[in-house]
Amino acid sequence: MPRSEHDDDGSPARPPDQRGPLGPTGPAVLEQVALPRGPLTLLRPADPDAVRPDPVTLADGIEELHPAHWAHLWPAGRALATAVDQAGPDRLAGRRVLELGCGLGLPSLVAARAGAAPVVATDRSPAAVAWVAANARRSGLAVDTAAASFDGRDPLLENRRWDLVLAADVLYGAAAADALTTLLPRVTSRRAAVWLADPGRPETPRWLAANRDRWTVRTRPLPHGVDLHVLRRRP
Repeated sequence: MPRSEHDDDGSPARPPDQRGPLGPTGPAVLEQVALPRGPLTLLRPADPDAVRPDPVTLADGIEELHPAHWAHLWPAGRALATAVDQAGPDRLAGRRVLELGCGLGLPSLVAARAGAAPVVATDRSPAAVAWVAANARRSGLAVDTAAASFDGRDPLLENRRWDLVLAADVLYGAAAADALTTLLPRVTSRRAAVWLADPGRPETPRWLAANRDRWTVRTRPLPHGVDLHVLRRRP
């Protein structure tokens, strides 16, 4: 029987002499991530720095290659996943959850494990969301994925409203901050919450101050030197 070009989880089939798991874009490792309600095993790139850069089309139509930052499991993503897991089924079951700039999507996977539905993890990198989808299949979790930038131009992010929006370390510059300001009112329901996990980016205090007329903000510390900013719409 001819060998399949893909393994059962949708990743490329590895050559017979290659050891270790494969992910959607190459060699992988399995990491057991400790969480309050029990660990979650995550398939991630074995060498994040060796992952091929992502082509990104700028507003003027020029295409650039950007480092695959999504391939790292950053402290803000770990901390946000911890907060989601602490919330648990009592707060998340049946809630509509959207993650922006998801990277490896650990918070989305944890939300789905807690019973949130639907859960959609988005990132501008198709490679990133392919890894999230592979992890969802491995773990038997209902997480939908989409390659979508949060610059406000994607129909997926324009046409639905969510109960909880998750984002970890997305305020990395003025352009991203401006895009988030425009997008959040369009994707949140009236009673929605936005959870922003931030590792201390310089843009964050400016962004929070500029948006306090639209959102209430409560901040609490998370592990790994990360703050969680919980935003809710003002009446």
